[in-house]
Amino acid sequence: MSLFESISDPTDLDALRRVVAESTRPEALVPLGIDRLAIGPGAALAVADELHRLIDRRRIRATRIHVLLIADATLIRRGEADLKALVRNQLDDHGFAVETLVLGDREHSLHADDDALDAAAAAAARVDAVVSVGSGTISDIAKVATDRAGGIPFILVQTAASVDGYTDNVSVILRAGAKRTIPSRWPDVVLADTTTIATAPTALNTSGFGELLSLYTAPADWWLASRIGLDPSFHETPRDLLLAFAGSPREWGAGLADGAPAAVEQLTRVLAIRGIGTGIAGTTACLSGVEHLVSHMLDMHAAARGLETGLHGAQVGVASLVAAAAWEHLLARLAAESATRRPVDRDAARASVEATFASLDPSGALAGECWADVARKLDAVEAAGDRIDAVLAELPTSVAAGEPALMPVDDVAAALRVAGAAASPAELQGWIDDDIWQWAVAHCHRMRNRFTVVDLLDLLGWWESADVGAVLRRAKQAGEGVLA
Repeated sequence: MSLFESISDPTDLDALRRVVAESTRPEALVPLGIDRLAIGPGAALAVADELHRLIDRRRIRATRIHVLLIADATLIRRGEADLKALVRNQLDDHGFAVETLVLGDREHSLHADDDALDAAAAAAARVDAVVSVGSGTISDIAKVATDRAGGIPFILVQTAASVDGYTDNVSVILRAGAKRTIPSRWPDVVLADTTTIATAPTALNTSGFGELLSLYTAPADWWLASRIGLDPSFHETPRDLLLAFAGSPREWGAGLADGAPAAVEQLTRVLAIRGIGTGIAGTTACLSGVEHLVSHMLDMHAAARGLETGLHGAQVGVASLVAAAAWEHLLARLAAESATRRPVDRDAARASVEATFASLDPSGALAGECWADVARKLDAVEAAGDRIDAVLAELPTSVAAGEPALMPVDDVAAALRVAGAAASPAELQGWIDDDIWQWAVAHCHRMRNRFTVVDLLDLLGWWESADVGAVLRRAKQAGEGVLA
């Protein structure tokens, strides 16, 4: 048994800390800041007790403790009960003075934009502690708000196994129309109520399964950026811990779409470890590569057009097929022809960024935000120089040796289908047609400072329209279960 395979219970945070401390270069990792993680059928019933414990531990003294309950307008059921009312009643019954902040409405998608962040932060500044109940977006907002309020006690109630962001220390926000990931904080307590999660809409949990599968594509991009010298944060421990704990999703994912309790609980456990892995890595790059960039592009399109935002994990799952197919495309071309790195053309790159986002924001603010990030990436690419050529020469051997930890595109697709998760763009939001999907994939490297396999393909002149088309066809073929 490997060091990481000894972790069988993600809620045993002390055991997890010990394993990380015994791994390679533990000093390069971020200390795990979650105090307690509970995953089980009665987790949501412990909110008041956990808050008392936190208040005592922090030695907060007040005649009456004031608590902010942050949620969105979505009705969330725990069996027949309204979960948010259940949590509110617990807090009331224990004598807490509770203020409720409901963000957004049922008619529009909630975004973690400046308005939502500022409203939550202002409310958090007036209280002693915060409890959030709801989606990944609500959790991201609450993490930022409580961080701005000085790190006041914060309990996060997880209501679906849809994303991994409940247990990390960052938040995905919308800045000038662009998706950005910023440091925020760890929740003090995460309560993942499997009674609620098991009865969540099927699409939420299969979306979480899609999110999970970036584990088999994104670390390869992280590894690549590290080898080229563009990302010094690469560390084997978060990646290897997650791979060991995830086991074989293709096996345990069966029945997820039907709400099978064992599959739902295992998904919740693996997503919890994923979030922790991101947090200790100190970067989302360990689990966020091409597939997340494509999802962010779709979200930015939706926000600009006032469309309903799709489920993040579902988009990530389908885009994981694209990521795996892009790696396959790179390796096939390297095997068939010599690779020649093109010089960076900053003027052409800037024009491409501006053209990519012009229709979403004619003011140019969105393109400006994205170009600021892309320009920094291009600076680093230019500085890398000959190192890129050296990595290219070794890449086929490195991949064959399993260094990037890639999963073949057909295996990614098979796992998605077993779990009943989306495996093609046609299974996502109705507004995501072929043209929008191709736009998101073709230009995903034009929105942030993150080097991926698509950047390398572009640098080699292998990300022209014919290449993009070939990758999209391969991903579609895999998603449909047609073997190459």
